[in-house]
Amino acid sequence: MRTPRPLAAVALSTLALCALTACGPDEAPKDAAAPPASPSASPSPSAPALADLSAAEIAEKSRTAGGKLSSVTMTISVPHHPEGPFSGTFTEDGSGNCTGTYTFEGKGSTEIVRVGGKAWTKPSAAYLAATAPGIPAEAIGKWFVDENKPTGMASFCDLGVQLEKRVGLNTDGAPNSSLRKGDAEQVDGAPAVVLTMTDEDGNPVRYDIAAEGEPRLLATETGSGDMVVRLGDFDKPVQAAAPAADQVFTP
Repeated sequence: MRTPRPLAAVALSTLALCALTACGPDEAPKDAAAPPASPSASPSPSAPALADLSAAEIAEKSRTAGGKLSSVTMTISVPHHPEGPFSGTFTEDGSGNCTGTYTFEGKGSTEIVRVGGKAWTKPSAAYLAATAPGIPAEAIGKWFVDENKPTGMASFCDLGVQLEKRVGLNTDGAPNSSLRKGDAEQVDGAPAVVLTMTDEDGNPVRYDIAAEGEPRLLATETGSGDMVVRLGDFDKPVQAAAPAADQVFTP
């Protein structure tokens, strides 16, 4: 009997996404110890507005803000994935707790929960039909133990947190020399400063950084819409709980 697995071993993993997002080793921002600015404080002559800073300075401030986050909600869209349009929403914190759902268009969806180092997935009936034909009927609606490996879907439970801390960096953690400051933008009604760069594989990358309050990463896009990520619900508690034993399917 086959057990359900991500499509195209199927699906995107954080390792695959690194080619799109310039992610890499997790490193604390150099100025992580700097005290946070008050979101309501007006800029002073000695503290210029974010938009007045250089691209490198904006990126560094954004990484610092990301390093202080306790949690974030990430929505991701990969419209041209070879297995079909992929989308997902994941609420995650820096302690490994996560809840989320991902979908392959026309092939069903899967819920995921991770508590610390343990993860479980609950595929829809359609997803089971696509990935594990012949699985027993009693498995439908149940949770499956996930391997929680970097190549699995549980890796998405780290991606949003990592993106917040890696604005403007190459995969080796070095600042990207092509980083440039673009025009101002609005992200869900919030003013943002746009940064752009070209990653090591030649893909254009865009970052939308909050221009007011903490300079957090609000959105990022790789390629011409190849991958689009939005981030929000910062510092909200993650309500993740392990499924009850009788709700976990044992092959």
